[in-house]
Amino acid sequence: MPRRGSQFRVWSLRGWRTQLATVLIALLFVALVGGLMLRAAAPVVHWRLDRATDRLRIWLSPGRSLLSGYVMRETTWSTLDETVPAPTVLTLQLRPGEIFSAQVAVTGPDPARRRILAWAPVPPAIASEDETRLALVLHASQALTAVTGAPQGSWQASRPDIVTLLRGVHAASYRLDVVGRGGGHSVWDVRVPALPEVPVVWFGSARGGQVYLTIDDGWFPSQSVLRLMQRDHLPVTAFLIAKAAREHPDYWRAFIAAGGVIEDHTVSHPDLTRLTLQADVAQWQAPIEDYPDWFGVPAPIFGRPPYGAVDAQVRAAAWAAGLRDIVMWGAEWIPGKGFKTWNGGRIQAGDIILLHWVPGVGQAVAHLLEQLARQDLHPAPLTAGDI
Repeated sequence: MPRRGSQFRVWSLRGWRTQLATVLIALLFVALVGGLMLRAAAPVVHWRLDRATDRLRIWLSPGRSLLSGYVMRETTWSTLDETVPAPTVLTLQLRPGEIFSAQVAVTGPDPARRRILAWAPVPPAIASEDETRLALVLHASQALTAVTGAPQGSWQASRPDIVTLLRGVHAASYRLDVVGRGGGHSVWDVRVPALPEVPVVWFGSARGGQVYLTIDDGWFPSQSVLRLMQRDHLPVTAFLIAKAAREHPDYWRAFIAAGGVIEDHTVSHPDLTRLTLQADVAQWQAPIEDYPDWFGVPAPIFGRPPYGAVDAQVRAAAWAAGLRDIVMWGAEWIPGKGFKTWNGGRIQAGDIILLHWVPGVGQAVAHLLEQLARQDLHPAPLTAGDI
């Protein structure tokens, strides 16, 4: 049977070992928790490039633990040989196309290193401009992904490097905000010139007692007029509606063979002052493109607006379509009432005389020729040199 004293010493030794183990475990736990808290308190390196200004910002933010404030106070960081306190934000201005590469070194309770790589994209620029009759066409130095500030339809993703700004009656200024495919951003200040306006002509040259016979529309071509042209070499200018011209192609070929000239009276005879600019251009342009193919003649250079309705837009559209002049009239045949002049007097040299292709026009031309002969006036071709 053991003695009481030795038993006490055995149990004392065991208690000491247990206490030591407990202390060690506690210390390890404290160290582990402290390390985790220190790691959680480590500042985080951030950087951001503002693509609108190409400014690079670098900064540190606190970690997430009870020690974050202490760690931030004891931390400094450096890049590009510049050391700054942790709360400081460093701002760098990059040049377009510049590549920034640097290492951020964090010094303090939890040191670290991080590599930063940033690229300032090259902003899109206007590489070239083409001024056409209808538009100012901008060619970008790179493909674009967004364009704001331009009229709808000026830029399309299918043609990403082209911006088309339509010309109008008045000059226009645009401030275009554009973004390139590489992320570069630019602002373009663009001025689009106005469309020129063709002259409006009311009278031709009066030399030699000349007057000018013009007949509009074309729905009812006259064999009587054609015979007068063939017999007397009578010069007549027809301002034809394209839709009417298509109805009687054989007649107009005979008209041309007899010395007649075909000019532009639009496609369908609308009041052009009530349409859009683009619609006006289309009305003028189709005959200019079609008549050479249909009749083997030069493209029209003169246009006459239906109803005589003309304004700045109609004149600008005529220029855009390719016309030289808008030709009006100073004397007009009114069926059943005869010929009326602008001032109520007699027809005079230089007058542009308006008739229409309607029943009775052949007889009206015959009577007109008799009247002109009595006044010692004679019809002449309507040419660019006469107006």
